Amino acid sequence: MKIILPITVVAFETDFGGVVSNTRYLEYIERGRYALLHSVGLKVTRLWAEHGVQPVVRRVEVDYLSFARHEDELELEVQTGEHERSSAQLHFTLRRVEDEVVLMRAVQTIVFINTRMKPSRIPNWFIEKLSAEER
Repeated sequence: MKIILPITVVAFETDFGGVVSNTRYLEYIERGRYALLHSVGLKVTRLWAEHGVQPVVRRVEVDYLSFARHEDELELEVQTGEHERSSAQLHFTLRRVEDEVVLMRAVQTIVFINTRMKPSRIPNWFIEKLSAEER
């Protein structure tokens, strides 16, 4: 499954020179993860309340390839990746719309925890939802 999330760089995301801070890319990744989950009807608070589990980030690997500037129009592509019994991966590609330059690539590993904050297997319904056709 894949989604595209539009992002417009605003002033507070940049440094004095108008360049986006590397830490903002991590925020974009988080926005992308939530947008992907929400696109298939998975809200973290509801998962916690109804199923007693929730996905959490275990690892993020980021390759910073170029930089974005104030008022750039960006697109964050979020795509599901490999999954195992206890972890799943999401792949992220951030591009500047104007020239299609890839600014960042990342892989995020997510795992599930239960209400006792212990690791849990990834529920089948979660994998099925994220394995749906592209939206």
